Amino acid sequence: MRSRMGFIYGVLVALICALGIWWIYYLTVEGRLYVEHSLQKMANDRLHAAFLVRTDAEVRADPERWLGPSFPHLVFRRTPHGIETEIDPRIVAEIEDEGRRRRNMFLYEGGFFLLLLMSGSTILAVSWRNAERFKQARELFLAGATHEFKTPLASLRLYTETLAREGLPDEARGRIHKRMVTDVVRLENLVDDMLAMSADDTFAVGPRERLDLYRESQTVLDGLRPLAMDHGSRFDLVGEPGAAIMGQRLYLALALRNLLVNAVRHSPAPVHVTVTIESGRRHHRVVVADNGPGIPRKLQERVFECFYSTTGNQRHGGTGLGLYLVRRNIESVGGKVTLQSEEGRGCTFTLTLPAAPATA
Repeated sequence: MRSRMGFIYGVLVALICALGIWWIYYLTVEGRLYVEHSLQKMANDRLHAAFLVRTDAEVRADPERWLGPSFPHLVFRRTPHGIETEIDPRIVAEIEDEGRRRRNMFLYEGGFFLLLLMSGSTILAVSWRNAERFKQARELFLAGATHEFKTPLASLRLYTETLAREGLPDEARGRIHKRMVTDVVRLENLVDDMLAMSADDTFAVGPRERLDLYRESQTVLDGLRPLAMDHGSRFDLVGEPGAAIMGQRLYLALALRNLLVNAVRHSPAPVHVTVTIESGRRHHRVVVADNGPGIPRKLQERVFECFYSTTGNQRHGGTGLGLYLVRRNIESVGGKVTLQSEEGRGCTFTLTLPAAPATA
């Protein structure tokens, strides 16, 4: 389908170009023909007037009176050999100027018309490509969301059927119950990510407020302390209050939370995560560093793609949306996300955010 549309568009562009070029050529030739036709007409009038002067004595005696009104573009000059009939050079110059003016007018109008045709066809092509990309992104979104929801739901169904069996040991029941809670939490996180990604502009939803990066980071870290304890991990916050930005608390917390959760779930215990707040005049930085396994250089750009995950272990709860949302949220307020990592030496994510105006 795409190749067929591309072929049709190519043929359409070729026809438009051919039509525009032919139109410019035709109108330019028409301007040249106008000059030739006008000069030929005056040449015929000169022959006609010369014939009347030779054959009619009354006209020959006063040619300006008898022929001037009918042939204003002719000049009658008396010589010792008689009356010579000539075309007025000023009229010839005016006709040539008019011919050049017409050619230029047709050339400019034709070029502008061709430019409009090409611009219109380009807009159509870009719109078609954007529509195709949107369609592909939507299909990818639906396919990824279906897969990510299906996996924990299938696990929950299996565990529920297992719990219904008679004679199941209490130890096994406790282990299954813990895994079911993990799957439910994963579903909850996935729903949160889906809702956040469905927003047209994450940070633009609702009014922005002044946020202190140190205090907001402290709140997020406090909320994730139980997760860190369960995985034998440790969070540290370095910095001081005062570095403020304008944004939304919910989505700043979502970006920071995703970085911390990724560090814990994709690193062998015990993992140590340090969040450092660095203040500046125009920009503030939030640096999240861990001592996990790191990310290979060839994958460092792909980890920010939607539904891309570096691990195939579904028990970690990776949806492939976390880092995508981090970059999307941060870039929507004019910030940027950078990643520095080497295999075996951990990851360092740096969130660079525009500083809020100083308060009076």
